[in-house]
Amino acid sequence: MAKSLIRNKVGSKKFNIYVPADDEKAKDFADAVLDGEYDVLASASVAGSDNVTEAEDVTIFYEEEATGKRAYLRFIAKSAKSEEDIITALQGKTYNGIKADKIVIVSMRTVSY
Repeated sequence: MAKSLIRNKVGSKKFNIYVPADDEKAKDFADAVLDGEYDVLASASVAGSDNVTEAEDVTIFYEEEATGKRAYLRFIAKSAKSEEDIITALQGKTYNGIKADKIVIVSMRTVSY
């Protein structure tokens, strides 16, 4: 099934609206109903599987040593991933403008769906 995201801006407020339609029908909907400015974004493809039963809910703290900037990042990881796998994958990458030089896993727990 097609799925589109409509990003709507009304004054200083922004809204995200997901509609179960392709981009043409979503644009027709936005033209007919929405006020303000909007962009219609359609999904190009879907990857992965929705048959996940267990995963890891991970929260990390990362810091850029050169500037001292810090941030937290939360995500859902594959259940087969260990703490070492996650740290190795994130090391040296930049997220939200902060390079992950130092990474600490704050929490990592198994969740079921």
